[in-house]
Amino acid sequence: MGKFSGKVTAEFNPPRRWILTKPLSYDATDSKGLQTWALEKVGVEVSDTKITVPKGFVTDLASVPRICWAFIAPWDVARAAIIHDLLYKTIRQYRWNNKNLVENKSTIRLAKKAADSIFHQGMKDAEPKVPNWKIYCAWKAVDLFGDKSIIPNKDNI
Repeated sequence: MGKFSGKVTAEFNPPRRWILTKPLSYDATDSKGLQTWALEKVGVEVSDTKITVPKGFVTDLASVPRICWAFIAPWDVARAAIIHDLLYKTIRQYRWNNKNLVENKSTIRLAKKAADSIFHQGMKDAEPKVPNWKIYCAWKAVDLFGDKSIIPNKDNI
């Protein structure tokens, strides 16, 4: 079972951004068997199985359309979503910095899969507990639609 370092400490920066005022870590012990090597290859710093989002990181918590907030609000899955945001941002930066090289599609695909699995596990490890149906819906959304979120552009790196 993985573990978060604590609660999210962040400052709201309208309209939909939060800036971490304290680092947030997740020890993804259950993810050790995943392709974390793919995340490391794209530049994610994984200390054993611990991933740390630094102070000053900007996030929107979870990219849930407002119409869906009655079912899954961004704060329902916030800590796992912040870790996931860092992982996707690192994948985008890797792709941006290597755009003139032949992209290793297999590494990108495995890094995304590992990021999505860590998001899934992080939601399972959250306190208070996230209902299983919310975990599945949030994970399935990034599984199905996350490919667009790892495409870099000048506004998201």
